[in-house]
Amino acid sequence: MKWRDWRAMTRYEAIFRRKSVRKYRKEEVDEAILEKIRNFGPDTVGVRPDIPVKWRIYKGSDHKVKGLFQVKAPYYAALYSEVCGDGQINGGCLMEQLVLYLHTLGIGSCYQGSAKLREEAEDGMELLMILAFGYPDEPLERKKTDFKRAELKKLVKTTGPVNRQLRGLLEPARLAPSALNQQPWRFAVSENRIHLFVKRPGRVGYQRQLGKSMFHAGIVLSHMLIAGEEHWLDLEYQKLGSIMEKAIQNYLYIGSLTVAALSQGGKI
Repeated sequence: MKWRDWRAMTRYEAIFRRKSVRKYRKEEVDEAILEKIRNFGPDTVGVRPDIPVKWRIYKGSDHKVKGLFQVKAPYYAALYSEVCGDGQINGGCLMEQLVLYLHTLGIGSCYQGSAKLREEAEDGMELLMILAFGYPDEPLERKKTDFKRAELKKLVKTTGPVNRQLRGLLEPARLAPSALNQQPWRFAVSENRIHLFVKRPGRVGYQRQLGKSMFHAGIVLSHMLIAGEEHWLDLEYQKLGSIMEKAIQNYLYIGSLTVAALSQGGKI
């Protein structure tokens, strides 16, 4: 695809085309784009804009990123966050929007869930995730039919018809990336709300697994929020006390998206 075509693409369109890139050219990314990454956030649709975060960029040639299954890339973006309950969710939401933004510029990326930094301290913040990125040396896109994802009916629990506008949020959520494509999330739909759950971690390494699941939940939420913005829907993210005790078996409640002024719907 030619460069002028990339500039016309939106983050919403990128949801249906983006894939992880593991091979990169050595070509440098423009400094203006790198600066936008360092200050990424003001143009995002987030869940907790009040949580302080910080982005840092490392060149692959600096050899500061290490870890199992590390993808060799010309650049890495590290996201740090204040340590708090929703830090991982907010971080996943922010980084996925960065991933989609980069895709609209013809820049590939790949989450580095097992990667670490030789210097991890950053003003008392915790390192949430590292993202490899750069200009691809392999296909940057795939067709929607190439996504290996579970069908919506396997991910959604509902007691009746689902409004078409809610389905317009759930389909982008279905395409969200996750480690080893595990899709550790489930949705419960009621009236004008989508309730999000993640798989309950095992006892071994519970907190680490939970943190990763929360980050994945943020990725899913980012897709739904971007879809809501695309379709001019008024969305509100909140944690409902009435849902806290209503768990799907072996899943933990994360939060809910409420949609205002729905039209009449159909079925999944």
